[in-house]
Amino acid sequence: MTGTWRERFDALVERKTREAAGASLHPYVTEFEHPPERATVIGNDWSRRLFGGGFHVSPARMAQRPACSLVFVQSADGNTGASNPGALGGGETDKHLIYEGLSRVGADGVLAGAETVRDANLVFSVWHPELVALRASLGLPRHPVQIIATLKGLDLEGSLLFNVPEIPVVLLTVAPAARTMQASLSARPWVTALVMNQPAALPAAFEQMRSQGIARLSCVGGRTLARQLLDAHLVDEVYLTTAARPGGDPGTPIHTRPWRGAVAVRKHGTGPEAGVVFEHVLTKDSLALDQSPMTATS
Repeated sequence: MTGTWRERFDALVERKTREAAGASLHPYVTEFEHPPERATVIGNDWSRRLFGGGFHVSPARMAQRPACSLVFVQSADGNTGASNPGALGGGETDKHLIYEGLSRVGADGVLAGAETVRDANLVFSVWHPELVALRASLGLPRHPVQIIATLKGLDLEGSLLFNVPEIPVVLLTVAPAARTMQASLSARPWVTALVMNQPAALPAAFEQMRSQGIARLSCVGGRTLARQLLDAHLVDEVYLTTAARPGGDPGTPIHTRPWRGAVAVRKHGTGPEAGVVFEHVLTKDSLALDQSPMTATS
């Protein structure tokens, strides 16, 4: 990495850490909690105090595929589209504790669509020192593998995400797009292409990721990718934060078809985030999972 990329990366880490550590976070209050029996519980004293208990993650329904969660914020009227997701009103606790925290602290990889990575200075990781320590206690690398889905190809030259050799990147793509990126890929051995025969070949791609050691995925959108994953029956659960106020781009729900199964956990925000609702929603597909005793990790 050139000095310029190193400086940009160090500046990002410093800024994100400072913002997370300095944020005023208000605890969630639990309305009810009926997690899947086979769920794993993640947390430390700090996160349990703010989240109101442990954070549950479901196992994969098929051993040959990674477990997969979606992480979304929606406005009170159900919109998820916004040029700045923070404007939807999820609040600081959602951002630093859930979105950039518990939903990915135990993930081997973070999956995002090409539109979600349009910011040139972006890395999907955890930043609060307590969450960094929690991730380390789980025996995971400092940063998750960055998995970016693109059918058209991306400019790897101008984005920080593709120019940090210590952070592996997987481009989930198709052959024509891979060919357009070949020169840039050759110069970046830490960025690899996982080439699908066709866009609908996501199940096979998931199996290949699992064979490469990625056992848990946190998908942060956008909606097009989320809908493809739901339609391919690859999503086990959705971590959904609903803001207290309407907003966002009209007519932008996560999906237009029913996808919700059971709500395993529901919590409410407090203080300035009163009215915010967090739900751990199991998809209809995940409800077929055989039940066995819960295990805990801390």
